[in-house]
Amino acid sequence: MPIRIVVDAMGGDYAPAEIIKGSVRALKEFKDTVIIFVGDEAKINPLLEAEDCEQNIEIVHTDQFIAMDESPKEGVKTKQKASINLAMQILNENEADALVSAGNTGAIVLSAAKHLSMIQGIERSGLATIYPTAKIHPSNHGFSLMIDVGATLHCTPKQLVHFAYMGSYYLSHILEIPHPRVALLNIGSEETKGGETLTKAYRYLKDAPGINFVGNIEGNDVPRGMVDVVVTEGFVGNIVLKTLEGASDVLRVAGRYAFKKRLIWKVGLALLSSGVKQLKKRTDYSEYGGAPVLGFKKLVIKAHGRSNAKAFFNALSVARRSVIEGVVEHIGESVQKFNQQHRIDFLEI
Repeated sequence: MPIRIVVDAMGGDYAPAEIIKGSVRALKEFKDTVIIFVGDEAKINPLLEAEDCEQNIEIVHTDQFIAMDESPKEGVKTKQKASINLAMQILNENEADALVSAGNTGAIVLSAAKHLSMIQGIERSGLATIYPTAKIHPSNHGFSLMIDVGATLHCTPKQLVHFAYMGSYYLSHILEIPHPRVALLNIGSEETKGGETLTKAYRYLKDAPGINFVGNIEGNDVPRGMVDVVVTEGFVGNIVLKTLEGASDVLRVAGRYAFKKRLIWKVGLALLSSGVKQLKKRTDYSEYGGAPVLGFKKLVIKAHGRSNAKAFFNALSVARRSVIEGVVEHIGESVQKFNQQHRIDFLEI
């Protein structure tokens, strides 16, 4: 059976041109894949003709889409035929195995919540993101995963444990990190830190089967790569993520300023050119293949809003592999086993 991926062709800063280019590359490389484009046929068809690609393609026409700067709530509610809404409906009706979009993040999360069913036993979805880290820990791979970064603002202890299962399985099977180290983001390393929600989550995670839980992690250790999976509520995770992005922007500006102002710094940067190239690759969002929205019975991958063809191809590659590896099914099995083990405790929450 072919792997069917539905693509929001109108989502993203460079849609639909870069979306089509990246998708065509995927179709040429993965012969077992069918792509269902949802978007404006008048814009999609000329791009496909230019790429000389006709096989394993379906198009569902709509001239509605939710812009990147549009209100996600209003867009999802009022534009019933928006490309992301129709794509989610196709996914929910089992006409596709996964969905990829580079569109408005809020609209993707809200549309998924509106149209998709949750995995049995999971109460809230989690938006995960891959971010670059310093290789301070011996087993660090140069990146870590944080979940949640905005889908669920406030969580119960059980929901945080579910996030740990989602992130751990995704890293181990999609990014091939064996036994990923999992930690709770907290204000201190002690087990008693962080209030009732985090202390209960800590207690559950210590005994959670299949989770390599290493304890709490503080904010200063997030970019250092001390763990592979950082578990947190969406409210906190989104702030941390935006802070990391802001710090990266500051470093880029400072580097350009240094290069312009001092000859000795120019020489130093030239000598470090190979290292700078490696750093650029590690911090390049196009390398990581997008952020999974986990917890639903169908997989959704949120590609970066500025995705070019390369980035979107990588997002499609991740979606395809996730289907092959049965990410959704395995997360469901692990979570149900944990819920059964702690069913008495959860009745008291």
